[in-house]
Amino acid sequence: MELLQLRYFCEVARRESFTKAAEEVRVSQPSLSKTIKNLEKELGVELFDRVKNRVVLNEYGKEFYERISKAIYLIDSGVESLKVTPDSENGVISVIVKAGQYLFPPLYDAFSKTHPNIILDVANYSLMQRKLMIEYDFHITATMNSYNDIDFEYLMREEMVVIVNQENPFSHQHLISMEELKEEIFIGGWRGSSNNTIMTSLCHAAGFVPRFNAYYTEMEQIFKSVAAGEGLSIVPFDSLGRLFQEYDRKIAYVYIANPGNYRFIKLCWPKRLYENKRNRLFREYAQTYYRELEEEIMQKKNCVFHNNCITHQDFILEYF
Repeated sequence: MELLQLRYFCEVARRESFTKAAEEVRVSQPSLSKTIKNLEKELGVELFDRVKNRVVLNEYGKEFYERISKAIYLIDSGVESLKVTPDSENGVISVIVKAGQYLFPPLYDAFSKTHPNIILDVANYSLMQRKLMIEYDFHITATMNSYNDIDFEYLMREEMVVIVNQENPFSHQHLISMEELKEEIFIGGWRGSSNNTIMTSLCHAAGFVPRFNAYYTEMEQIFKSVAAGEGLSIVPFDSLGRLFQEYDRKIAYVYIANPGNYRFIKLCWPKRLYENKRNRLFREYAQTYYRELEEEIMQKKNCVFHNNCITHQDFILEYF
């Protein structure tokens, strides 16, 4: 068994395509397919199932991938740790952006101008299985999960708001308590999403279990459903400016008075024995950028963080 076989296997697992994997590693598809066949023959099991135009890991493949991807990462990081030179700032940083996608582009532009020799390779789609996280340098998320092999730092607090159809009576309010929503129908995000978790937690803290009409993976579908009058939802406010503008005539948003009306955006990375210079530069830059962004947003909205709650100064006497 050769290291090259294992690298090819991991590339096919990520791409779910022999063609795309072959293009990525710059070999012919027949050669790549033969390498994977030889690997499966040596292991005595098949690692992939063929599903239409894709190849996906089967149960053997998933278990093998989880172990092998970690091993390859350790090998690569071990080699990287020996390349400590004055030019070690140069190179590529891979980032998955799952939360606050609309907040990230200005950071990308500013960091790239400040550090032109560092390339940010950004994936803004949900490649979120835990087994894949160690293959990226950084992961920007708002999920509440934590793992033994992942370090993280909080970047900023982002306010959550209730969105309702314009015909909903709540659309005329500026501030709402969760207790007022106990009879309402909710539109949820995907089960593990941060906004879905916070939505459920806020309802439970207010003494009721939310009734969900539907769950959607895409935030835009949540807005469409609320605009169609199928229910209300609780979503992050500061990072969804484009959607709020797009649905301005169809939905209204209402601030939440209850404690816990925010989510944390955090920066995660695989635990390392060694942190190279470019990763340290990006981590420190991101911390400063998001901290200043939070301060700017809070000032613009005339907010304070009070009693475990992002509270608008105009309404603070009404509920506190």
